[in-house]
Amino acid sequence: MASETRDPLLKKLREIAIAGLEERRGLVVYTKIEAVEMDRLARQVEQDAIERIRGELPEATLIPEVVNVRERLEQMDAQLAELTGKEGVSETSLNLERDDIVWRAFEEVVYLLGIE
Repeated sequence: MASETRDPLLKKLREIAIAGLEERRGLVVYTKIEAVEMDRLARQVEQDAIERIRGELPEATLIPEVVNVRERLEQMDAQLAELTGKEGVSETSLNLERDDIVWRAFEEVVYLLGIE
């Protein structure tokens, strides 16, 4: 992880992201879960962590990492909204693309928060 910060907001956001990473990693201990179900659970863990992080973001901040996280979440929201507007695409394809958007956003938020 990046060097410890004295900013309590960054510390809180990092704790939430790390908890999401650990919970997602913990899914592999359930070897009886089929891969599809494990993937679905992992996306849910990521989505929950993203929403907890979003809930901690202040209206305005000058902390570059927090600004970057907010912008990435806004980008994710725009991608999901665009996906919702697609017509003529199977529900399965939409779900796979939605999962990919959430997964990428979570991974990038983790990176933006300096977690290795």
